Amino acid sequence: MKTIGFIGAGNMAEAIVKGIDRTKFLPPQQIGVTDVNVQRLEHFAAMGHRAFADCRELVAFADYLVLSVKPQQMADVLAEAAPALREGTAVISIAAGISADYIRRALGRPELVVIPVMPNTPLLIAEGATAVGREEDTPAEQLAFVKQIFAASGKVWELPADKLSEVIPANSSSPAFIYYYAKLFCDQISQYGLEREMVKEMFCQTLIGAARMMLESGEDIDDLIAKVCSKGGTTIAGIEGFQAKGLDAAVAYGIQRCIERAHELGQANG
Repeated sequence: MKTIGFIGAGNMAEAIVKGIDRTKFLPPQQIGVTDVNVQRLEHFAAMGHRAFADCRELVAFADYLVLSVKPQQMADVLAEAAPALREGTAVISIAAGISADYIRRALGRPELVVIPVMPNTPLLIAEGATAVGREEDTPAEQLAFVKQIFAASGKVWELPADKLSEVIPANSSSPAFIYYYAKLFCDQISQYGLEREMVKEMFCQTLIGAARMMLESGEDIDDLIAKVCSKGGTTIAGIEGFQAKGLDAAVAYGIQRCIERAHELGQANG
């Protein structure tokens, strides 16, 4: 039975592990973590998982090694992990801007299977949208196993590894974009004498309903928009207001900057 080791025991690691626990994909003792924070190790140990104070022991334990640390910590982590990495271990990276080739070079293992993954924070409530990167020579069995790991906490899409930067605005960054959009609406609507918490709950329920309509109705998004926009009505007046103030251009530029920054981080990290 396969083992999974997490270097970094933060929120994203916990969300992934809880998904595995919930689906009983692996027994708890087949999952290990290491972290500089002793309280996090104790937390995972209380969940029945293996807690390693020594990073190298965790690396030696893992058939699949998940790099769940910040990009700026990656160089030090890889340097510590390199001597303990076993033959045949696959590395999963969830750090934006860290390329598979950089990881191979840092570990001194040009033949290493590296599977880059772009998850998002709704994994924390089992509603994740995860992109799994596929290189041409990624073994099908290992790719399928990684997809199964993340499917335990939401939905998974497979795409070429060199497109992970382009997918960031669709899943990884988009929760913050949606929160920002919702905050603007709630702030503005509550200025008209409505209780802000009620407005937030109503708007969030509408987001849920609208998302389900887009996914389940089978209709094109433009058709769904048209069905709400009566000629001369309030909705079309609002959309025309958004367009007049440049919402379309603002969204296009925000997505452009998000993708550009992902590529900048990639270049900075090899």
